[in-house]
Amino acid sequence: MSSPVDLESQVRELTRAVRTLEAEVRELRSGAGNPTNGWGPRFAAIYDDFTNRFRGSTAEVTAKLEGYLPDVRRLVRTTGVVDVGSGRGEWLILLRNAGIPARGVDPHPTFVAEGQARGLDIEQGDGVGYLQRLLPNSVDMVTAFHLIEHLPVEELLELLEAARTALRPGGCVLLETPNPANLTMGACDFYNDPTHRAPLPSALTEYLISSQGFADIEVRPLHPKSSRLALANLTDDCARLHGVISDALFGPQDYAVLGYKPRSNS
Repeated sequence: MSSPVDLESQVRELTRAVRTLEAEVRELRSGAGNPTNGWGPRFAAIYDDFTNRFRGSTAEVTAKLEGYLPDVRRLVRTTGVVDVGSGRGEWLILLRNAGIPARGVDPHPTFVAEGQARGLDIEQGDGVGYLQRLLPNSVDMVTAFHLIEHLPVEELLELLEAARTALRPGGCVLLETPNPANLTMGACDFYNDPTHRAPLPSALTEYLISSQGFADIEVRPLHPKSSRLALANLTDDCARLHGVISDALFGPQDYAVLGYKPRSNS
């Protein structure tokens, strides 16, 4: 007769197997297992060059990501970071250089091959399925930079649910996305990427994260434009109006939302 420990182990293994099968079925139904991620072969072939043109150089992206290192050092214990949609791997490289354990997943085969060639722990696949295959309560932090604006809302909620299950109590999900409160971003720059679906206002992202059981949610406006309107000899009322317009045009182009898995729930 099997002991309680053996039965618990078998249940865990069966649960993992079921999650793997569910993820594979979902990928087949959605086309997420396709290396082009539904873009089509022509756009997939130029996506690496497209990213360099519109996302910024690896040096520029890395400089922006460095601002999150204090959060990672505060949160990461031993199980490390899982990065969903790792792209060119700037975040994984930054974490490796900082001595922080990290692994990633991305659907684009070129990015994955290049990352693996640089020694990164990255695999090709679907982020939701990857998270669902992890043991519950086994990750310190889940990150996704400029990913959620590509997802339909059902898949975003599924991603958040999978992240919450994988995270340890007290673990953190960190999402960064374009900020539509910046009018230039919301009306123009956002649409430079034809794979974007729709801009996500920070209040909506905050709500969606909270709806999936995360708490202590923080919204951080990020990356204001360096150039601003400069006008002299303004009255107080005009100065206030100038400030509103200037913030709307040149204010934060992105924002991040951080949410924490409650410690009382496993």
